[in-house]
Amino acid sequence: MVVLPLCFVLAMFGPAMLFVVPRVTNSDGWRWAGVVLTTFVLKVPLIMLCFMFIKRNLELPTKPPVWSDGEVGDILQALRDRAAATAGEQDRAARLAYLSREAWHVADRASGSAKTDALTVALQIDEQLMALNDREATP
Repeated sequence: MVVLPLCFVLAMFGPAMLFVVPRVTNSDGWRWAGVVLTTFVLKVPLIMLCFMFIKRNLELPTKPPVWSDGEVGDILQALRDRAAATAGEQDRAARLAYLSREAWHVADRASGSAKTDALTVALQIDEQLMALNDREATP
């Protein structure tokens, strides 16, 4: 919680120091020290922090996401809840079709027992959609 505000202060302190040092002194030594301090003491740690965040949260667009069993369970529960919430909606068929596609996507990505659960949810949503379509088709 303290790291980001501290980094913001350091990021603002560096350019301010580069602006102030030449106006305060005419010494080349102090100017050189200001540049070195700003570059190596302030900016390099900030750049390293940025790369640490990038490396820690690395998700490449070409690789599919990898979900844990708990995450798959949370996603499936949300899909079940959203499917149940469509009961009185006018566009229920469109919503169920969307939720069905999402459930099948989760089933494609999951593995093990989570895949079985995802397939079950996808089929349940498909059954709701087929029952709705059958009711709308019969006069």
